[in-house]
Amino acid sequence: MSLNQSKTRKIILATKPLSDEGDKLLAKVTQNSYDVRLPTDLKNDDDNLAVEIILLDSARPDQMQVLSPENLEHFPNLKLIQSTRAGVDALRFEDIPSSVIVCGNVGAYGDQIAEHVFGMILYFARNLGISNEELAKGAWQIPQSMFLKGKTMLVLGAGGIGEPVGRIASVFGMKTIGLNTSGKQAPNFDHVVLLERLDEVLKLADVMVVALPLTVKTFHLIDESKLAIMKPTAILVNVARGHIISEKALFEHLKNYPDFKAGLDVWWHYPKRGETFAQRFPFFELANFLGTPHDSGIVPETEEIALLNSIENIGRYSRSEALRGQMNRNDYLGLKELIARVE
Repeated sequence: MSLNQSKTRKIILATKPLSDEGDKLLAKVTQNSYDVRLPTDLKNDDDNLAVEIILLDSARPDQMQVLSPENLEHFPNLKLIQSTRAGVDALRFEDIPSSVIVCGNVGAYGDQIAEHVFGMILYFARNLGISNEELAKGAWQIPQSMFLKGKTMLVLGAGGIGEPVGRIASVFGMKTIGLNTSGKQAPNFDHVVLLERLDEVLKLADVMVVALPLTVKTFHLIDESKLAIMKPTAILVNVARGHIISEKALFEHLKNYPDFKAGLDVWWHYPKRGETFAQRFPFFELANFLGTPHDSGIVPETEEIALLNSIENIGRYSRSEALRGQMNRNDYLGLKELIARVE
């Protein structure tokens, strides 16, 4: 775990040391054109002026401190913020100069999360929880299962997570519809349509997977009216962000439609250190609900995969190539205020 200590004109400010493989890949993709430093390594104004890229984990509050307005003032030549996480909704874009490019880590978590998504889907489709509970009580009952072959999967967000989800769905013989903001066709989908056509395709979904970034446009995208359009026997899985779905609307829908099922790996309220995990509604009292602790992308290999994927994007930046995961700051301005209103 070493830092590249060579003297160069440009600095990548990393909030934690790179792995050996990360060091090697960075040197390769940037042709050794950057010096990697930790925040504690910046000794003077010349160092601050040389900071061109910040590499950080946007889900870690301790690492996010480097993006405080006070700290950002010290980096007038900052050009790129690269997160090792896919989502960047934790960033306060109001504090980031408009000239700075912000990139999420698109594709770094897709395969891991796709496996988790199908774990949840199969849990519900084949009634694994119900069967286990009934057998434990001595009851031999065969519940009504969903045969996935031929069913329609709708994926909100046909991107870094949605594409591997679509790939697995096709192996099961499912029909796949993806939604994105461009309408551009994507691998592993039979059809890709614009987000504006959500109401039209919601009624077709036997399974819906939410894999969109949380922005001002997707905040509470799935509310009471959208849930009412869906089939009463549908399966919904959210591995994106909690606030894309209205918490109250989802709870009421699950309570009123017991054949509708929902699996969540993301939440509206996260516990601080020492706190007990809890939501405002008793989801876990419902038999048609399944929850996991935002671990769908976490396997032993994930941290290194995420680091190397983000470094590959820094390489694209250094070569003036098109970036992956470049965010539109206008999609995030005011997001914190929207969330604050419902918390």
